[in-house]
Amino acid sequence: MRPRAGPEWAALIERDAERALIDGALSGAESGHGRTVLLYGHSGVGRSSLLRASALDAESRGITVLQASGTELERGYGFGIVRQLLEARIAGLPPGQRRTLLDQAGPAAEAALGIGPPVPGVSTAGFDQIGGVHRLVVSLAAIDPLLLAVDDLQWCDRPSLDFLCFLGHRATRLPVTIIAAWRRGEPRVKAGRLQALAGQPETIFLTPAPLTPDGVRTMLTRDCAGDPADQAVDTVHAQTSGEPFLAGELVGGLRLRGIPVDGDCTAAIMAITPESVRRNIVARLGRHSDAVRHFAQAVAVLGDASLSQAAALAAISQDRARVAAAALVRSGILRDDSILRYAQPLLRAAVYDTLSSLERAELHHRAAALLASAPGSDPAIQRRLAEHLLRSEPTGDSRFAEVLREAAVRSAADGAPADARRFLTRALGDIETSRRAEVLAQLAELDLLAGDLPAAAIHAAEAMSLPSTPSAHAAACLACSQAVAATQGLAAAVELLDAQTPLLRNAHPALARDLQAAAATFRVFADTPPSASPEAIVEFEHLAGPTQAELVTLASWASHATLAGEATAARVADACARVLSHDGDPPADDAARYLAGRSALLCDAGPTLDAALARDCPPPAGHPTDDPPLVALALRAQRALARGDLAPAEADARAVIDAIEAQPSTPLRRRIHADLLAGLVMICLERADRGATELALAELDVVADGCAPAAASLRIAVALAASKPATALAAALAAARGPIGLAAPGLSWRPWAAVARHRVGDTPAALSLASMHLEHARAWGSLPLLGRALLVRGVVEPGDQRLQFIEAAIAVLEETSSRLDLARATIEHGAALRRARRRREAREQLVRGADLANRCGAELLSTRARAELVAVGARPRRAAFTGVGSLTRSELRVAQLAAAGMTNRAIAYELTVSAKTVAGQLTAVYRKLDVHDRAALATAMDAPDHTDLPAAAHNRESVR
Repeated sequence: MRPRAGPEWAALIERDAERALIDGALSGAESGHGRTVLLYGHSGVGRSSLLRASALDAESRGITVLQASGTELERGYGFGIVRQLLEARIAGLPPGQRRTLLDQAGPAAEAALGIGPPVPGVSTAGFDQIGGVHRLVVSLAAIDPLLLAVDDLQWCDRPSLDFLCFLGHRATRLPVTIIAAWRRGEPRVKAGRLQALAGQPETIFLTPAPLTPDGVRTMLTRDCAGDPADQAVDTVHAQTSGEPFLAGELVGGLRLRGIPVDGDCTAAIMAITPESVRRNIVARLGRHSDAVRHFAQAVAVLGDASLSQAAALAAISQDRARVAAAALVRSGILRDDSILRYAQPLLRAAVYDTLSSLERAELHHRAAALLASAPGSDPAIQRRLAEHLLRSEPTGDSRFAEVLREAAVRSAADGAPADARRFLTRALGDIETSRRAEVLAQLAELDLLAGDLPAAAIHAAEAMSLPSTPSAHAAACLACSQAVAATQGLAAAVELLDAQTPLLRNAHPALARDLQAAAATFRVFADTPPSASPEAIVEFEHLAGPTQAELVTLASWASHATLAGEATAARVADACARVLSHDGDPPADDAARYLAGRSALLCDAGPTLDAALARDCPPPAGHPTDDPPLVALALRAQRALARGDLAPAEADARAVIDAIEAQPSTPLRRRIHADLLAGLVMICLERADRGATELALAELDVVADGCAPAAASLRIAVALAASKPATALAAALAAARGPIGLAAPGLSWRPWAAVARHRVGDTPAALSLASMHLEHARAWGSLPLLGRALLVRGVVEPGDQRLQFIEAAIAVLEETSSRLDLARATIEHGAALRRARRRREAREQLVRGADLANRCGAELLSTRARAELVAVGARPRRAAFTGVGSLTRSELRVAQLAAAGMTNRAIAYELTVSAKTVAGQLTAVYRKLDVHDRAALATAMDAPDHTDLPAAAHNRESVR
């Protein structure tokens, strides 16, 4: 049995074909019929690894291995390779055996090996020495089969190469195998003798191929922890073109740095240039002339380049460049292509790293000058030109500054603000003084997008201090105000804008209006009143919003009017509609759309907001689409909350909050964050999740810095839900001392304070607050707000008018889409009827209210409804009283079979019950689902169980 190969073969990847041929050559030597194997390829392809593995395999078979390696410095040393091969073997023989073998080989062999004196009359061509050495090898092979392993054969001395050719012709008749590795493309190597050796019919000529992506995957799996991701495999293969040496060194670099390869590590792989690869390429280029080395460096700086460009950058003639390119192609450093590029990107990175920082900057500047002098304005050339300028030192050339500014504009348009910042920062070194402020203003805007607030403040402040055009000054003011708002507060930003606006008002009113619009949004975000009188602001209410500033100001006016309860809901809804429906140029920005959308929601302009959301939000779930914009998703969450759809509202709100927390802070994002946290408090409160409610309220205080208008109302609501009337009253007293009156429709503190007063028995104060709130609601004119105000008035009413107010609230809320408010009013109606001893009517209202609350996911209301039902003598067995959720297990099974088209008899047979039982259960199913035939039943069973509950659809069977 053949001995097992050593670990060297096992370590090689995708070399089975080469191994099979080498294995055959070694087996032939064992039987007395050797072969010559020539491993040919450029540096890094794995020739030496194959040679080492072959030597270890031969030793494991009992074959004597004689090894040698050519070096550039020893090429002129006659019989140098022969001496490396034989000296150690001859010296290791017993003296008697050694003397016998040398006597048989003759004096010429001793002279060739340098262990005997020169022999007079020996041929100057070395034929006598070659013959003597051949006899010596034959004698050694008679003892044990031999493997002559020679690495770097291209640097073999001439006599040794002649000997190997001489022996190769006779190897098939000897127990001798020759395996030699020949590196292609080395300079000053004459390949005549090597080609003669390769051309012998008995020679096995092997050219190892680069690794495939699967081979790279195997290497990553073997050397790095974890299953490599496709991106890691593809990047390593692309960087190295599958060359085993480069791939092994790159994978080793990943392992040493502890970089996991089971995820997206593309950037980390691209950043690695192993020191061993740098040393290797330095040694390879060092064997070439200075012209070739400079040409290689020029191509490394240029990337893909033409011959003329690389020649100009290397400062050599076209003819010398052509020679240099050919030499680098032969060496496997450059690809054999009409466009000059490195064979492996990793080699280019290694050559580039051999340059000092000053050399790089100089070469990049010269490359930029070359590209700038090219005719035409090809975008690809302009991009390359800008990249070269980034890596060069400023020279004050204004041409380059304009190139960099254009590159920044393109990058910003392509969604790469970080690249745009780099281009503009570099442009500052070449820009004219008169245009420096303009570039600084643009840079400050990009700093804000990147979340670098200190840099934005510095750049914007410098831009404001420099002489510039009015538009550049206004842009700098706006960018600076954003940075100031994020770092020093909204009040400081408003103060800055108010100070700068008069400087532009007379000569440039449009620019002044831009600053006024920004100040207006900051005031809304800070919940402070506008600086101008209502009459001065209301003029924008009558504009169509053709400019961005007018759209923003119109949305800000709507927000202020909503916040303070000024104007009417109809007027505000009209202003919001003009902002949300505006699709001209420019479109409304995020701040205007959010403020208008939230105001529309609070003034009962739901259809207007729905139309806007239909444009901005994705289609229904299940359809592939891009993520909706952050503002649209935030408005969708608040719209769902207003309807009472708590689950989708919470999902959208948490998604937006997570996205905001991962992005740089801006005033708009903080406002959205605070509004959605207020919504989460209400959602968690309705779901009876006390821990989540308190956590969301605490986060709201942090985000809003204790100044959120909704927080005061929510504290009262949370205390009331926890049955802590004294705490609720204290929170109500604190809210009353605040500067905000109505706050926002739906979030006013007055109705909650009225309920808190009612709970502690202070009926006059409760009635006063509830009546005041009702007057505001009637003046405002929004149906949801009016319905809630009527309900609060009925709750605190101690007399006979209680039912009238509550029934009026139900009548109003029936006309709205707010099912949660309707559920609350219906349950309050049932409770009031129970206290009036109208038990049958109370039970009907409580069942309907409980069903509505259950469909909304409002556990707090559902629990109260069930408690009230118990108080009227009912025994509710389920949370739902209508819909699929109200069906018992047996009713659900019957409904499913009937919806599938089975007859009553077939259902009875399937369930092993009587047909009469099936008919009775099916009757109950029809009543609970409010359907009348099997077709409608199938539709009801397939539909989600969250449709509006018909007023007459009551289920008395579920209440005992």
